[in-house]
Amino acid sequence: MIVQIIPISTLSNDKVSWYTVKLEGKDISEFKDFQQRMSKNAKDETELNEIRRYIRQIGKYLGALTKHFKHERAAERLPPPYHYIETDDPDDFGLRLYCIRLCNEIVILLNGGRKTSSNPEKCPNCSSHFKLANRIAIKINEAILENNMELDIEAREIVIEGDFELEI
Repeated sequence: MIVQIIPISTLSNDKVSWYTVKLEGKDISEFKDFQQRMSKNAKDETELNEIRRYIRQIGKYLGALTKHFKHERAAERLPPPYHYIETDDPDDFGLRLYCIRLCNEIVILLNGGRKTSSNPEKCPNCSSHFKLANRIAIKINEAILENNMELDIEAREIVIEGDFELEI
């Protein structure tokens, strides 16, 4: 499967360049899919707006430091671990947006959903997004190590030579 890495110019700002991915055969990027799905009900949209606020703060003021993300195996997620959700439902762990923090200046936003199980691999809403995020993170790290992909930190850019292919 071919994965295209796309800059999100509307989010990129002083401290962080934001990217997303578009999977072969899909009409929209993973991050756009997440935003569209989470905008469909009021509870999800409220938390989506909170995630957007985190993204703006990180990009404009804080930088993509590790403390602003929750490590999820090879990938990360937003909201950060210090986010607190008020709910009466013990099986509601809030929205999760999976991402790949490549460095303090570059983040790839992926997809996610409302987590309803303490284990994201057993959550019907998050499992596929969690697994995909980790597969992509592993492949990107391998590509960087094999010099198939370069990070231009000074210009806060991802530079890819040729097609970036993932076998998923």
